[in-house]
Amino acid sequence: MKALVLYTLFVVIGAALAALVGSYVERSVSQGMGLLVFLTLFFGNFVTSWIMTILAMDGTLRDTSKRDRAPAAEPRRRPV
Repeated sequence: MKALVLYTLFVVIGAALAALVGSYVERSVSQGMGLLVFLTLFFGNFVTSWIMTILAMDGTLRDTSKRDRAPAAEPRRRPV
């Protein structure tokens, strides 16, 4: 349930940013370019939000020192 709430939050924030950037580009360049920028950011937002949700739920965003404390690989064993 926490992942669904996080994903929804990330998507809403990303959609708002996509709309703001798209409208800015539309006013300063052209309507076609504004639509292209908006759609690119809007659909890219879903993938980015999914990755951010996975990283937030995994805990890798909070504790980056886990990689330093990774156990050493087991020695290779000879086949019998």
